[in-house]
Amino acid sequence: MTTDIRIGLVGAGLIGREHAKYCGIANGVELAGIADPSPESAETAQMYGVSHFTDYGAMFRSGDVQAVIAAVPNAMHTDVALAAMAAGLPVLVEKPLAESLEAGQRIVDESAQTGVPVLVGHQRRYAPDIAAAKAFIDEGGVGEVVSVAILSTWRKNEEYFQAPWRTAPGAGPVLINLIHDIDAIRHLVGDIESVVSLGSSTARGFQIADTVGAVMRFANGAIGTALASDAAVSPWCWDLTSGYGAYFPDPPAGDVYFISGTEASISLPSLTVSRHDGNPHWQVPLKQSILPRVEANPYVTQLQHFGAVARKEATPLITAADALQSLQVALSIDSSSDVPASRKAAL
Repeated sequence: MTTDIRIGLVGAGLIGREHAKYCGIANGVELAGIADPSPESAETAQMYGVSHFTDYGAMFRSGDVQAVIAAVPNAMHTDVALAAMAAGLPVLVEKPLAESLEAGQRIVDESAQTGVPVLVGHQRRYAPDIAAAKAFIDEGGVGEVVSVAILSTWRKNEEYFQAPWRTAPGAGPVLINLIHDIDAIRHLVGDIESVVSLGSSTARGFQIADTVGAVMRFANGAIGTALASDAAVSPWCWDLTSGYGAYFPDPPAGDVYFISGTEASISLPSLTVSRHDGNPHWQVPLKQSILPRVEANPYVTQLQHFGAVARKEATPLITAADALQSLQVALSIDSSSDVPASRKAAL
């Protein structure tokens, strides 16, 4: 019989409350405590019947928890992760791994030194469409990958930005949202070695860009583009279109990832495969088919995997070192200026 891992949740904001909910659904884990100084978090803890702490260090010392979820603002990820590892507690750190490469490297180094595992919350790797596409691409289904396109555009409500950290450097649509797309594409296609980007803050007027465009070169020679905005009304956002987001309405039809190779292409989340009926060239008709998928909630699957990691039955699917590579790409793409000048970063 599998022993449930007692989870201590640090941060009971938007994503933290989702983790609390899914801890009650996932097998092998249970919510044991919430650490957050806000009065609202005490009500959340009471609702789930678990201990409440205003200080996460006190929760770590209590002996009530066996593993930790860090669902705090980006700039706090490093402090919480380091404190958890110092207490010998495996930690699931929400993305991004940290607010800077230096801070992220501290988490990587501490995990290596202590042997305490870190799992990073890039939950899309567990999503049914990503898993099916990964298997198809790895089996050579598209041939050699040539091009990639990512759309990640939506309009966030004004109340979302009442939290000051969401309007300051270290946040924004790249580090809060597009980093998920970057990690998913790295998982599907391979590492990214250089980027060129443009950013604009015209729509919202914050210190950070609200709209960003980037061109990426992958290590395998493929070229990719990414467009992200949190100020644009559109259906082209994986969280919405896939139906696997944590707090979104019913999905509209459409795709947001487009991966083309020398033999075929695949678009997600629909898993539509397009290939020529015969010789692969442009004057031969295209045939389309849909890949099968095994339905599952990626947040629940992620928590079940975290429980297995905490029980030492599995190693993290997304380690701190792996997530640091996605963070490096995101920071290279990120722009805090609305000056229309390109920036190139070698990774």
